[in-house]
Amino acid sequence: MQTTVPATFKNSGAPVTPPATECGARRPGWDQGPAVGSHRIPCTLPTGHDGGHRDGLGNEWTPTVESTPAELYALWQGMTIGETAATPLPKLLALLGVTVEEVEPEELPIGIHATFHGHIGDGQVKLSRSLPQVEREPIVREFLNTITPDPATRTKGPHRYRVTKQITGTIKCYDWCSEPHHEHTGNIENIVHQSSRITLELPTENGPMALLYAHIAVDPFAVDVVQREPHIVVDDDQSLYFLPLMKSVELSDELIEFAASLRAMTAKAAGK
Repeated sequence: MQTTVPATFKNSGAPVTPPATECGARRPGWDQGPAVGSHRIPCTLPTGHDGGHRDGLGNEWTPTVESTPAELYALWQGMTIGETAATPLPKLLALLGVTVEEVEPEELPIGIHATFHGHIGDGQVKLSRSLPQVEREPIVREFLNTITPDPATRTKGPHRYRVTKQITGTIKCYDWCSEPHHEHTGNIENIVHQSSRITLELPTENGPMALLYAHIAVDPFAVDVVQREPHIVVDDDQSLYFLPLMKSVELSDELIEFAASLRAMTAKAAGK
């Protein structure tokens, strides 16, 4: 008897869980602990016989509710290339316990079009919405071809990559820069010029405690215009503040006034 199987594709958002009586549905308690014994209600796929499949020994076998991942895997491995190719993808997904979700491209790692995570009986494929329809099913089938009873994570990148060539170049540096740019071997946009830091410390019974740091910096590839020019970075161990040179002068004047007031306050407290 043929079983009608709804497509296991779903839109981005809440997962779609088939009713418990449908082919490929989860059995109660599936998400409540390790996979033991039974898993999903199986599918009856067309094979040219009477709904059964051949196991690795050539024996006819139809999956049952009690089928283990090992049994499902044996069934999957025993299917011929013709049977696999002729079986509609939704039925294969239901049989192997895999769901497919289309997501926005930014939800996937950079340069990745599709991901697979899980194992036979419980796996998920995420496909980028930017993928042409013609490429989606081949990618899903490629993931299914590598599925095993053991959990695994796989990714699929673009079919074509732009050819790049590594070159060696010279970067103009500043006299105050203390970074070893001559040892840099990565992307040029990762180069940031920085001077050594100065530290404002608070004397305590346990020794000096740093309150504030400052250094000169230039990030040639920064989005912020201020950071692309020489500026002062002020760091209080919680946040970074990027100050244009004139703002840094204003801060310096404030610190001078603060120091003078602190010294006068100290003299007053000492009775002088």
